[in-house]
This record gives sequence, C-alpha cells and structure tokens, in this order.
Amino acid sequence: MSPSTIRLATILGRLLDLVGATFVDRCSRVATILAVLWATMGLALVPSNWTIPVQRMFVRQLLFTAVDSVPASMRFAATIGLLLIVQAAIWINDLGISTEVMAPMLWKSIVREIAPLLACLVVIGRSGTAIGTELATMRSSGEIEVLDSQGIDPMIYLVMPRILAFILSVFCLAIIIAVTMIITGYGVGWLMDAIRVPWHEFFADISRNMNFEDFVFFASKTLIGSGFAGAICCLEGISVRGAITDVPLVSSRVGIKALTAVFVVSALLSIVFYRKLLIFKIG
Repeated sequence: MSPSTIRLATILGRLLDLVGATFVDRCSRVATILAVLWATMGLALVPSNWTIPVQRMFVRQLLFTAVDSVPASMRFAATIGLLLIVQAAIWINDLGISTEVMAPMLWKSIVREIAPLLACLVVIGRSGTAIGTELATMRSSGEIEVLDSQGIDPMIYLVMPRILAFILSVFCLAIIIAVTMIITGYGVGWLMDAIRVPWHEFFADISRNMNFEDFVFFASKTLIGSGFAGAICCLEGISVRGAITDVPLVSSRVGIKALTAVFVVSALLSIVFYRKLLIFKIG
C-alpha cells in the first residue's frame, strides 16, 4: 500500500473512532437521564418518601418555578401572539384564507409546538440554571455529603422534588401560555381588523377543531421535554467535582444542554407523531 493510502486509512480510522466514542457517550448520557427520571417517578410513588422537609422543598420549588414565572410567561405569550396574528393577517390578505380556516391552524400550531417549547424555555432560563447552580454550590461546599452522612438521601430530598416541580411547572405554564396567546391574538386581530368575526364564533371554531391528538401532542411535549430538561439541570449540578470556581461554568452548561434536549425531544416526537422527516414519509 502506498503511504497516501495508509494515511487516508489512518485518518478514516480515527474519524470512525471519534464518531463511535461520541455516539456511545451520547447514548450513555441519555441512559443516565432516563434512569434518573425512572428513579424519580418510582420514588414519588412511595408515600413514605414525602416527608415534611421533602414536601416543603417541593412547594418552594413549585412556587419559584411556576408561580413566579407566570408574569414573564404571559408577557412572552402576548408578544408571540401578536407576532402570530400579524402573520395571520398577511395570510388572510395575500392568500385569501378565511378566519374559519385560520383559527384552527393557529390553535394547533400553538398547542402542538409553540406553547410547550416556550414554557420549557421560560422555565429553563429562569429556574433551570438556578437549580444547576444551587446543586453545584452544594456539591462544591460539601453540603450534599453532609446530608448523605446524616442518612438523608440526596435523590429524595434534592433531585426528586425539583424534577417533579419542573415538570408540573412547564405543564401548567404551557396551558397559561396557550390561552394567553389565543386571547391576545384575537384581541389584536380584532383591533387590526384582521379578524372580523365575534369572539364567541372565533373560539367556537377553535373548540370544534380540538381533538384528542392535540392533547397527546401537548402532554407529551411538555411532560417528556421538561422531564429531560429537569433531569439535566439536576445532573449537571450534582455531578460537579471541582472547586467553587466551577459553579459559573455549570450555569452556562446547564442552559445549553437543557435547551438542546428540549428541541431534540420535540423534533423526535414530531417525527413519531407525524411519521414524516421534513417532506419524507416514514413507515
């Protein structure tokens, strides 16, 4: 074999090793996340694990993650609802689409895609990074080891209530976001004269086109996506081994990884439900 052929074979071998190692690493991370979620659900079903301190931790996390995020979620939802209705007005004028057709299209796009993603983005940006930073600080300062030495399981006391609060918060905020976007969209559309039907007819068109598939899309994308994001935030924080100076790095890493997981999960669920990859039919 010529030297160029040997070099090419060496490069290809190293490339395959790198791709294989990356694939194995990603699969290992996904397996770890799934294991944490499975353990969380299993521990949550045991009544004895819900001691008073755990209940207080869950309520505090739910208050910070869900209740305190409602104003920001409604502001974002109102802004995006405004943008959507502007685009809808363009469709009505340029393409001649009627309001009866537009309303169900807006509802399905909001419920199936926009609301779950926006709720995850709000919770990750506001609470996900805080969870990762808090757990990383506790890990670096030795607080988690102290809890473990006292017989307190960190999985039950620290991880389980945070992941459950994360999932429940995203689900509730997604409902608030969807309702806010529809109401804002109708109000702005009526003021812009893009929507000329009475409000009861507009919402009646939406209600007539609601079906079980919409709920399946909504529930799966909010619960699964938020579960992955919450597990990543906890794992990244609790797996810190360095000094306290490594905590700021966790904050940026948590946000990027959690957002990536949410978008990947959303894309995979869309492929599964629609059985399409872009324009190509699957199965």
